[in-house]
Amino acid sequence: MKAFMKILCLVLVANLFLNCSSNDDNSGDSSQQFSPELLNGKWRISFFSDENETRTTEFNGYEFLFNTEEESAVITYNGASENASIEVFIEDDLGEDMWVVYTDFDNIENPGDADLNDLVEDWIVTDVNKNGTVIKFEELYSNNAPEILHLTKIEPSNN
Repeated sequence: MKAFMKILCLVLVANLFLNCSSNDDNSGDSSQQFSPELLNGKWRISFFSDENETRTTEFNGYEFLFNTEEESAVITYNGASENASIEVFIEDDLGEDMWVVYTDFDNIENPGDADLNDLVEDWIVTDVNKNGTVIKFEELYSNNAPEILHLTKIEPSNN
């Protein structure tokens, strides 16, 4: 009888593991799939944390105009602009494809006071809201708490 109970317990545990879902694709009503075209346009940083320290306010006033086809970015602060480059690609991580945006802001003249070098990363796209106006990222390579970045689309004015 003990042997039967052990076998029954093993079968139940195995069944639990086999029926658990690891599907984290956020395909519900609150998000949508990322595509490089979604990044095209003008954005602002709505959240930035580095080493679990929120640093969003350092980037107030900055605007980022992305063009994924040309792999370019224009960074503007108080009317001054600088051109930079970006890359958007798919990275395979243990058999799972992830969208990555690499921001190359380290060799430009910073138009403001924030440290744009802190944004030079391979950013994994972790979520896109339903209407594509907020894209959330996490630092791809980190030995510590990963940096977190949220971009919010700047809506065109109705002039």
